[in-house]
Amino acid sequence: GFLSSALAMDKEMSKKLFLSAGIPAPKGASMKKADRSDDITKLGIQFPCVVKPCCGGSSIGVSIAHNAEEYKAALDEAFRWEENLIVEEYVKGREFSVGVIEGKALPIIEIAPKQGFYDYKNKYNGATKETCPANLPADVAQKMQRWAVKACQAVGIETCGRVDMLLNEDEDIFCLEINTLPGMTETSLIPQEAAAVGMSYDQLTQKIVEISMNKYNK
Repeated sequence: GFLSSALAMDKEMSKKLFLSAGIPAPKGASMKKADRSDDITKLGIQFPCVVKPCCGGSSIGVSIAHNAEEYKAALDEAFRWEENLIVEEYVKGREFSVGVIEGKALPIIEIAPKQGFYDYKNKYNGATKETCPANLPADVAQKMQRWAVKACQAVGIETCGRVDMLLNEDEDIFCLEINTLPGMTETSLIPQEAAAVGMSYDQLTQKIVEISMNKYNK
């Protein structure tokens, strides 16, 4: 629905909903352009950190800053795109995504950029290795799927969403954000996850249409 999509798109709001529901997320703070401060200590966050537009997509305007100079440049870049941004602690770890359809999690896909992080360039130029199902201990995978379902519930998603997550070296899980309009080419993440359970691309799209239409049949 439009409300869950709006909440998921707004990273500040979705993070607040995650935290209120007990869903693990990186420590972070928001900043408006009118209140800009280049002193990261005022946010209670240390380097390295991640700076990203609050309501952006495809990782456009996202930067990782390791020092004050990089942080200033990251703020400049993020504020090019919008007037509100998010600054988060940097979590070093493996990147994953979990599709959720009608309240049920699909198999997890691991996203391993050959260089850097899963930014715009790595998303769209093929410089990323994607593994589905992800190579994870069963208990960690199940926990990750449970958090994905809970994250979708927190913002009211009833049809389909894709939850992006990180797993650090201590196997702590961090929910980053939810995409309610994920890529839907045959090589996109959710179609790959659906294929892992024997669901073809046509079956997947038909399923999403059926779930979406159910509310009109009640």
